[in-house]
Amino acid sequence: MQPISFKRELPATIDVRLRGFELTDELRKAVEKIVTFAVDRYQTQVGKVSVYLADLNGPKGGVDKVCQITAKLSRGKPVLILEKGSKMLTTVNRAARRLGHRIGRNVQRQKRPDSQTFRESIRTV
Repeated sequence: MQPISFKRELPATIDVRLRGFELTDELRKAVEKIVTFAVDRYQTQVGKVSVYLADLNGPKGGVDKVCQITAKLSRGKPVLILEKGSKMLTTVNRAARRLGHRIGRNVQRQKRPDSQTFRESIRTV
């Protein structure tokens, strides 16, 4: 299992790791495009993205494709998304979409003042 790193449009590094199947150039480009599109809006907050793809049953088929995406943010805890499905690109797409939503929620939470600061601002008005 060799990590594959590439930098394109994002300042973040995208690492792809595989288990159970081979990484083709077509699959690598598709995963890169999907993940880049999902986190592009938050590129200043995202430091590194790791994508782990696995085919648990091999060529048997079924709901055995796993996509785990971890994004390390510049502030706050890392975001971890785990998705299972029967088709690899569909699974990656769902996981990346969830990753984008989760990063957005974390960024909005960081912008929100804590309860103590909020109470003090109300008292001064």
